[in-house]
Amino acid sequence: MSRLTGKVAVIMGATREGNMGQAIAKRFLEEGAHVVVSGRGREGLDAFAAATGATAIPCDIRSRDQIQSLADAVLAQHGAIDIAVNAAAIGFLAPFEEETEEQIDSMLSIIFKGGMFFMQVMVGAMKRERRNGRGGAIINISSAVADIMSDDHCSYMGAKAALNHMTRFVAYEYGRHGIRANILAPGLTITPMLGGFNVPGMVEAYAREYPLGRITTVEDIANAALFMASDECFMTGQTFHVTGGLTLRRNPTTEEIMASIAAHGDTTAPM
Repeated sequence: MSRLTGKVAVIMGATREGNMGQAIAKRFLEEGAHVVVSGRGREGLDAFAAATGATAIPCDIRSRDQIQSLADAVLAQHGAIDIAVNAAAIGFLAPFEEETEEQIDSMLSIIFKGGMFFMQVMVGAMKRERRNGRGGAIINISSAVADIMSDDHCSYMGAKAALNHMTRFVAYEYGRHGIRANILAPGLTITPMLGGFNVPGMVEAYAREYPLGRITTVEDIANAALFMASDECFMTGQTFHVTGGLTLRRNPTTEEIMASIAAHGDTTAPM
């Protein structure tokens, strides 16, 4: 049997082709789950749903009311939420002393506050199903930089570290309800969020620090999420570092990245 047959999964942050949320949604669909994809971009959600058979329900993770409406709609249609994945994110690079209040607020509103709203609503939905023996699994997509350093990334690193600790609290508090909460922490991954920063030479600079010799892919993330969502996973409050061993070493410095980019002939990279 497929590993998620009969499970209902809600995946937040699945609006853009090639991102982590969509990769996880595809993997879950392959394993028999009923998948609801969500996020702020209606067009991307609808296109993904039309191509895969998932259900699309738009939602802004910054609004607890919208997340509650999402959960209510899923419960009305499917009767349960077994798996909840938060892959919503925002990112930017800025020197520590130059980060603005607006930038910091935008980071915290999506990663920290939105992450808390998402878990508040999802544990509420999953608690109702405990009496039926279902419980649930919550997976928050974090980052390796919650644990290791990276240049010009302070508010992102801090927000992800806060999300990690909050996830551990949920694991501690709601285990008695049969709810597992874990953290999936990738290394550098090529997704639409990288935008213009994905230039020749950048990936090579990072890959030199990975003991396994390459950076993380969205497929790596999806495969890890599948295990974390399955009944085989007897773990909670844990961080799954899907990094090819990066946390044994370090991220490259800005100077090393720029040197690698320059070696590939690009002198206009936006670093």
